[in-house]
Amino acid sequence: MEGAVSATSVPLRRAPELISVIVPVRNCEAHVGDQMQALARQTYEGPWELLVVDNGCRDRTIAIVESWSERLPRLEVVDASARRGLNHARNAGVEAARGDFIAFCDADDAVTPGWLSAMAKGAARADVVGGEIELTELNDPVSRAWERAELLGGLPLSGPVAYPPGGNCGVWKDVARAVGWDEAFAFGASDMEFGWRAQLAGYRSEFLPDAVVRLRFRRTLPALLRQHFSYGVSEPHLFRLFRTRGMPRSSVVEALHTWYWIARHADCLAGGQAARGHWLRVVAMRCGRLCGSLRWWVLYP
Repeated sequence: MEGAVSATSVPLRRAPELISVIVPVRNCEAHVGDQMQALARQTYEGPWELLVVDNGCRDRTIAIVESWSERLPRLEVVDASARRGLNHARNAGVEAARGDFIAFCDADDAVTPGWLSAMAKGAARADVVGGEIELTELNDPVSRAWERAELLGGLPLSGPVAYPPGGNCGVWKDVARAVGWDEAFAFGASDMEFGWRAQLAGYRSEFLPDAVVRLRFRRTLPALLRQHFSYGVSEPHLFRLFRTRGMPRSSVVEALHTWYWIARHADCLAGGQAARGHWLRVVAMRCGRLCGSLRWWVLYP
């Protein structure tokens, strides 16, 4: 596939001189300490800095982050509270970064010890890199049943375009500044949108199976449903932007099959917690797609 290169490809760039790790945060006090501990355990021996981007925290997140300053001596808190949004925080982190290569992760996940080393090795072979996700360490059986997610095994696809997962990706700073994160995408599909513009601009991407992040699923139904409804709303927006550049419309037949499944399995609402949560997640995504189609005046069921 154009835009995605194999792990055996020849070097495209040099090794990074300084890596800037960017972690956007907003009210993450429950889990940010786990991510700080994971970052403190990195085996990477090269120079790197940690930029925690405050996107308007009102809880103890920043106090917890600052308590790690002795174990993470190159830790800096960046203020991005003027405008809410994940992509605004990412862009603010890029502007503050001193490194020539930037690695992104999320505050509620946990990177594995070799994550940064794998990012550094892969950086020489591509402009944009994305890593693997681990699904069991941070999640109980119920939350895993709600999501029914699988290992990536490669960069995920948006139509024909491979894109890096936003919570586990690395980008050379010149690419990050040239492409930028679109702040109109406040939450869902932002990594897909970045991947589309990066590939259209001619940048090369690669999957790094050893750059592993332990992904944390939502633990409550309201949080799960908000997340997947937002995902659904954002995808018609993405389609409107890139439909003339090769992004296919979602399948109407598949959507009808999904709504038929929803109707047939409505009894899941009276079933166990796992089945109920999975059913509601599917409904939330599809309702988001319908709302997004109305909002952006496109058909993307």
